[in-house]
Amino acid sequence: MRLDQMIARMSRALAEEGIKTARLDARLLACHGLALSDRDIILQFDRFLEEPECALLEGLLHRRLKREPIAHILGHREFWGLDFRVTADTLVPRPDSETLVAAVLDALADKSAVLRLVDIGTGSGCLLLSLLSELPHAHGIGVDISPAALDVAAQNAARLGLSSRASFLCGNYADALSGGMDILISNPPYLAAAEMEDLERDVADYDPPGALVSGPSGLEAYEALFAAILSWERKPALMAFEFGYRQADALLALVKACGLADAIKDQGRILQDLGGQNRVLLLNNHEN
Repeated sequence: MRLDQMIARMSRALAEEGIKTARLDARLLACHGLALSDRDIILQFDRFLEEPECALLEGLLHRRLKREPIAHILGHREFWGLDFRVTADTLVPRPDSETLVAAVLDALADKSAVLRLVDIGTGSGCLLLSLLSELPHAHGIGVDISPAALDVAAQNAARLGLSSRASFLCGNYADALSGGMDILISNPPYLAAAEMEDLERDVADYDPPGALVSGPSGLEAYEALFAAILSWERKPALMAFEFGYRQADALLALVKACGLADAIKDQGRILQDLGGQNRVLLLNNHEN
């Protein structure tokens, strides 16, 4: 079978399974399996594949047909223009989360300032490391309860040349911290337990459940984070939290009810992602 015929067959099989990105996924799997660039695929489209090559691509196709995320199969994912290693121990970085990175950068008057960042639930490290790549004098700490996820984040820091400005700490939410940071960011688990039934198989079957589900209400992670922040003598000057698109009203109500709004003199601002969905809560500490 020729290379172009194999890619077309893979694309058809993925489309029949209801995978919307079938053509792109087939091409990515072929590039990955045969160690070819996009240019190579074009130049070699009419070459005949050896039997071991066909078997390798069939194996990759089978994994994708079982709805294993393409990023897990490839072992990496682009985010904020950077290449991040991902594994089954981390959430796959999603474009919606870039809204948080953009929100923090837009809120900073001086991007060359010396800043201390903390990322709660860092996972692959994509949020923290993307910000450090834009803030040349900032240092950051990524906190996660999963040692395996922290190992992936540390590898990403090394791959991106940011190890000297990024460190990682194993802990549950903000329990391991005592304040003192300038910027706090977090994309915590925010799904209610019942919502797992509505997720696509790519997410429900492969993303780590502990990074998805917060508890019965979906707000438990924010309750823990806000309680920790309130206990700190020095509150962060800037805070940004990602949340589910239907949680904006509940999250703003929680900020007020827990006393955080009074403590920092800010009710919070909701920002939308590129799809027009509510995505990020931004809080400025006016006492800092």
